[in-house]
Amino acid sequence: MTCAYHPKHTLTQLKKLLGVVFLLCAPLAIAQEKLGELLDAGAKVLSPEDFKQELVQRLLVGPTAAEINLEIVYTVTGLVQGSAYGMGIRGAAFGKLPIPVNGEWKTDDNGRICTSMRFGFAVGPGAGETLPFRCQFWLKYKEVYFLSDSDTDRQARVLRRIVKQ
Repeated sequence: MTCAYHPKHTLTQLKKLLGVVFLLCAPLAIAQEKLGELLDAGAKVLSPEDFKQELVQRLLVGPTAAEINLEIVYTVTGLVQGSAYGMGIRGAAFGKLPIPVNGEWKTDDNGRICTSMRFGFAVGPGAGETLPFRCQFWLKYKEVYFLSDSDTDRQARVLRRIVKQ
């Protein structure tokens, strides 16, 4: 006689489900790349002109080092606008709600893109603090973009950005 519920079958099904979950999460682990790996694969550092031509006025999506997911646009007027969401934003209760992101961007003499952002609302409870400018190199590998604090330290962590269509 067969039974619809059996602890052994339930455990087997749970193991299969967990296996699928781990397979689906694999791309997140792959996203944690090093600068040296990208350069060896053929990635190119973008000049400020390339950045302006390829990425300004386009919606960019990707994580921060603090595991906050960003959807932002660098505007032609030097502003950054978009939203952020994820567990890094005020804990689990707010993790699924988008938080506004505003700021400014500029280039420096070393060919880096410098960005200052505010996460949160401009006034009232939840008003965010404006972060100081952070200058980073942008790289391109195939149709994917990456940010890096260095263009020479092969162990430097890079963060992925994808142009959202």
